[in-house]
Amino acid sequence: MRLIGDIIKYKDKIRKGIKKYGHFAEHNFTHYLYSEGRLGKNVFFDFGSGRGVLARFYQGGNSWSLFPNGVLAPKEERLGLLLKTAEYILKKKKGKKFAVEVSEELKKEILDKLHARNLRACSCNYVLYWPLYNMELWDSELKGSKWKKLRNIKNRFLRKNKVKVVDSRTVPKERLKEIVAKWLVKRQKNDKVDKDYYYKFIENNFKGMDMAKTLYVNGKPCTITAGWKIPNTKNYYSSIGIFDYSYPDLGEITNIDDLNRAKKEGYEYVDFGGSEKALLSFKRKFRPEKIYKTYIFSIVRRGVSKK
Repeated sequence: MRLIGDIIKYKDKIRKGIKKYGHFAEHNFTHYLYSEGRLGKNVFFDFGSGRGVLARFYQGGNSWSLFPNGVLAPKEERLGLLLKTAEYILKKKKGKKFAVEVSEELKKEILDKLHARNLRACSCNYVLYWPLYNMELWDSELKGSKWKKLRNIKNRFLRKNKVKVVDSRTVPKERLKEIVAKWLVKRQKNDKVDKDYYYKFIENNFKGMDMAKTLYVNGKPCTITAGWKIPNTKNYYSSIGIFDYSYPDLGEITNIDDLNRAKKEGYEYVDFGGSEKALLSFKRKFRPEKIYKTYIFSIVRRGVSKK
């Protein structure tokens, strides 16, 4: 195993690993790169043959974190690579903690194996809920009683407003940043958002995205939706869903258009991203087939507190 700290220098290696073994919604190199914060530095644990672990190092507190479900390997090898990474961080590097975000299945496997390695898991910090929409069940025409509320919202909005959809790359960057700024003002206080992440995508013409769309309403750009095909699946991750709140029901119209386009592109499922349970109600309007969970908690050496 080799620890790589220069992500840009080894970007081709990491991209190949994601292409070969990526499996989760957030497995996208540009997303990984732009998610790097001012306090944390992206690192990659290279296990060879495309296998690796996407992670982050916080030098100030000698703490580390796993990029969400960031183990790139065949399914049967993911637990082993994650545990090897944890041991390296906590024992060799004397890391204070290793925070992970993993699936419910992998969480159970981790908890079963930690004691034998003289490690332990702290209490779960967060549970994120991820709605998954089956495109076979999504009706683009919103027919029938099942879709009545959304159909009425759509018809009322289109009756009152003129809507045009364009590629976000054709919209002036400053106008797109204005949409982000207005959206940020309306976010709930407990919903933390890194505005620089969105500005990076805007400045770089949505590099790494497979789709980026903006709705013009009455001649004014009001929304940004963008995302990518999840590696080694036929599923789409709608990573960015932003609207400026300038019209009632604009959020519903934005997501209806997003789902319609994903279905037209032939995707089997659409993932709308993880959020805390309190922030899930809006996403339920579009009737996900299921909602899966990821768990965020820290791994530490036995005898070490979680602080």
